[in-house]
Amino acid sequence: MSMKRFQSHIIFLLYFLCIPGSAWSATLPPHQAISILIIADEVNPHNLNNTELTQPEDFAPALESPGSALSIASISNVNSQCVDQALTALGTSAKPDVVLYFAHRGATTCAGENAQPQLTALVQQGLEQGMGLVVLHHGLYVDFINRGVKADLLHLIGSEADSIEWNIDSGQQVINVSGGHFIASNGIDYVGQASFAGFEEVSAGTYPAFTNKPDELYEIIREHRVAGEQRTPLFVTDSATPRMLGYVLKRSEWSGIVVTYQPGEYQPNALDDRAGANFQILVNALYYAATQGR
Repeated sequence: MSMKRFQSHIIFLLYFLCIPGSAWSATLPPHQAISILIIADEVNPHNLNNTELTQPEDFAPALESPGSALSIASISNVNSQCVDQALTALGTSAKPDVVLYFAHRGATTCAGENAQPQLTALVQQGLEQGMGLVVLHHGLYVDFINRGVKADLLHLIGSEADSIEWNIDSGQQVINVSGGHFIASNGIDYVGQASFAGFEEVSAGTYPAFTNKPDELYEIIREHRVAGEQRTPLFVTDSATPRMLGYVLKRSEWSGIVVTYQPGEYQPNALDDRAGANFQILVNALYYAATQGR
């Protein structure tokens, strides 16, 4: 290759990298900086390595990276098994704009005492006052050691998951049934279409879709509904049992909202691919949940 052609290739590459919302990053509208509280813990039933498993310490670096498109005023990451800092933050008048809940286990204090009832009460109070709650992946799951300890919070979230399958062959199809909702449409390029037979409030039809491969499937998802609530389906799947993968939930006593999204076990898809659909869905959800109650 001639020096002139080499230089022209470099100029093109630099130009491409500088394009706003290019293939290297997520995209969001301009927004006021938001505060994020992450409550998380790690479980690894499939013995994935550190680069494969989405872990609590992976969230803040991904969300603070330039590729996230989020404007962040503050971000803190609290382990569900030493939750004191989160209880303090949620108990003040200056609550976080949004909580990212990625906790499989019921919350305990740093001294080992059950803190789940207090955490649930503070999250409910936050929702009433306009705080957003984004529940990702195993935040939806029942505590596998003490199965009842998260029950009240899961009723608040609106559903609970049970039964896992690690699928490396066909993965899990994610079907957008939102009708153009911001969380499911902003910045996401769907690579295909999928026919869905329909259930409950989701009509049968053909919808935009993509496939996570590999993915951890939660084959049983039990819903907890309250009279008068507004539940907007975002994503469904027909991989294994047809079921809801994500929704927006608003109840009459809340000024804030809950957003759920089930995929999230595999870090390269969930967090590392800043332009990928899963990461874009996550930042869309955080932005939307943080700003709806304001």
